[in-house]
Amino acid sequence: MDIKQEVIDDLNAVISITVSPDDYQDKVKTILNDYRGKANIPGFRKGHVPFGMVKKMYGEGVLADEMNKILNENLSSYITSEKIEILGNPLPNKDVPPRESLKDGETFEFKYDIGISPKFEVNLDDKVKATYHTIKIDDELLEKYTKDLTRRYGSMKDVEVVGESDLVNGKIDELDAKGEKVEGGIHNHTSIALEYLEKEKSKKALLGKKVDESIVMDPRDFAKGDADVAAMLNISKEEVENIGKKFQFTIGKIHELTPAEVNQDFYDKIFGPETVKTEEEFKERLTADLEKTLADDSDKLFFRDLQDSIKNKLNLQLPEAFLKRWVETSNEKATPEDIEKDWPNFSKGMTWQLIENKIIKENNLEVKFEEALGRTKELFRAQMASYGNQIEEEDLEKAAHNYLMKNREDSEQIYQQLYSEKMLNLFKETVNMKTKEVSFDDFVKLATGNTSKKGILESLSNLVKI
Repeated sequence: MDIKQEVIDDLNAVISITVSPDDYQDKVKTILNDYRGKANIPGFRKGHVPFGMVKKMYGEGVLADEMNKILNENLSSYITSEKIEILGNPLPNKDVPPRESLKDGETFEFKYDIGISPKFEVNLDDKVKATYHTIKIDDELLEKYTKDLTRRYGSMKDVEVVGESDLVNGKIDELDAKGEKVEGGIHNHTSIALEYLEKEKSKKALLGKKVDESIVMDPRDFAKGDADVAAMLNISKEEVENIGKKFQFTIGKIHELTPAEVNQDFYDKIFGPETVKTEEEFKERLTADLEKTLADDSDKLFFRDLQDSIKNKLNLQLPEAFLKRWVETSNEKATPEDIEKDWPNFSKGMTWQLIENKIIKENNLEVKFEEALGRTKELFRAQMASYGNQIEEEDLEKAAHNYLMKNREDSEQIYQQLYSEKMLNLFKETVNMKTKEVSFDDFVKLATGNTSKKGILESLSNLVKI
């Protein structure tokens, strides 16, 4: 057997495997003799079927199976021994037509295309500059957050006419140029909060309208950014750029919200009976909760900014044509159009995965099973507490252990979360980090690219959930 590699460029190569009869005939003969000994064929005693008949009946299939084993084992062994860092899996060479059959006694040559990981180094030291943004918690922010909470814990009633701060539920339908509903088009039930609409013309379009009345609208005028439009129409963010500007919104229900009064009943609903008794204690508790939650957001923004900085600086190139072909081969449902459209997201994800793996390896970062078990127990304990329940430590240990062992995809997320935390700590310890305090509105702008909405809870989805 002869195996050799032809380097096409830094990211692509072809591996050729030449298989001679000496490499496969003995094994094929052994398997056919085994078939001969077990075959039950009318007219012959068991074990006395002529070898030539068995070979004629089964030889081609056995040869094909054995050839696949030889190729898979030797291809994998060669890649490992030569320390070739491949992306995806080897694919049959695109320029060689597939073989229709194999004939015993012949020498065969097989060629495989491989995509190769780019070579790079990640230098994490004080020469790498990064900014860690913290959010200033002042009276203005506390007032804004308190207002959000009074609305969340307020009362709601149905009314017949849309008012300034009402929540309007209804159905949205895509229209064609003639103003008729598009059959098979976008149809969804959604909600519009007038208080958070930025465009006055959008507010005026709904103000004074009644249940069952309709307006023709462009969803973009009633949302903040593509993510909001996607949620309103129940489509992906990537699909937003292709939608039209003509939709019909039909009002189903109108909800008028009366904010809760800030009193002891309000404190009890949020923090539990008698936990907070004064306005001063209320502000202290809100401040503490915001500090903790906003610190998480500061960590995430810092991590994301540094991640983008590292990716941009390295500017890694991938074997694009090979990877697109590999995705198409691996996923029968993926069309060339789908793959092309998703390539920017796919390449970004793969690029960071390569960088992340190198950082983890070179800095000896490790997540042990005990750490994953501990995190899973924390999540289970918190979930049980949210329902007002408690669980014995022994039962908790068993449940968490079973969860990690039986739920591969979910357990991988827990491991990934822990690895990300270790990387975050590594970044903080190694790079030249400058801390900068900013207002909440400025932070939202940095985090989302958009100005903040009127309420805190409407601006960042992972703020305090009480």
